[in-house]
This record gives sequence, C-alpha cells and structure tokens, in this order.
Amino acid sequence: MNATSPGQTFTVRTATRTDMPAIVGIYNWAINQTFATIDAEPLSAEEATEWWDEHARRGTYTLVAVEEGDVIGWARLMPWKQQGYQVVEDHVYVDPLYQRRGVGRELLARLIEAAHSSGYRTIVASVAADNVAGLRLHERLGFEVVGTLRNAAHKFNRWMDITLVQRSLDA
Repeated sequence: MNATSPGQTFTVRTATRTDMPAIVGIYNWAINQTFATIDAEPLSAEEATEWWDEHARRGTYTLVAVEEGDVIGWARLMPWKQQGYQVVEDHVYVDPLYQRRGVGRELLARLIEAAHSSGYRTIVASVAADNVAGLRLHERLGFEVVGTLRNAAHKFNRWMDITLVQRSLDA
C-alpha cells in the first residue's frame, strides 16, 4: 500500500508500532490546539501504549503519511459502535506544518477504499461543527451531513456541537 500519486511528495503506508510516537505527537497537538478531537488531555507515553493496544484489539486499520522519513499525518478506520453494524468511523489528523497539501485527502481516500474493499456499507465521521476544514474534507470525498448533536462535548471552556457525516459504500 506504499504509494505516491503524481505530484505528491509523501507516501502512504500501513502504520506500525514504531510510528506510535509520531502519531501520538500529532494527536496531542490536536488535543491541545484544536476541536478536531473532544479529548482534552494529551496522552502520556503509558496512555499512548494502552491506546495503541486497545485500538489494535478492536481491529482498527491505521495509515500514516510519510515524507522524508517523518510521519506527517495519520488516519484510522475503526468499527462504529458495537459489533453488528456494517459501519466504520474514520479519524484523520495531519501535522499542522503539512496541512493544505492533500495529506488528509489522500489518507481519507485510502480509508474509504479500505472500508469498501472490506465489505462495509457505510463510513461515518464525527466532526466538530466549527471544524470547517474537517467538514470540507469529508464533503469533497462524498460524505453528507446527516445530523448535528448540539452541546455534545465540552472543551476549552465551551460547549461544542458535533456534526455526523456519512458516506455510503454501496457498489
């Protein structure tokens, strides 16, 4: 799965445990600086290991975007809710120095391909309603807004709405 599109300076591949510090670094930046996640406290090294192991047990699929040996973004596809749903949820995070370069778009496109080829019927994402970039990314790749949860999370001393977006993976 290690491939590069024309004009692209980064590659995308399946994440390994050795990528975990970079993945957590990008995630902790998002925790501290954005509404891209509702998590409010950065992960410690111990918590990061537990987090990685728990996601591995749940059968998640994690990709990284790499440029010149550095992880510049990551994305995860994981089961949505409990067993029985034919739905997966995506998470996409990009190092702020590499945003607006197509990294998130390429990662999300790869997740969509993986979900489709795995037989899932639907892919969803929960995006902070004021995360315009996250909503645009999903809309550009065929997701539709299906609802908004009002006052669903509290972060940075304010309540935030969460918008649920969905894309059908039917043939």
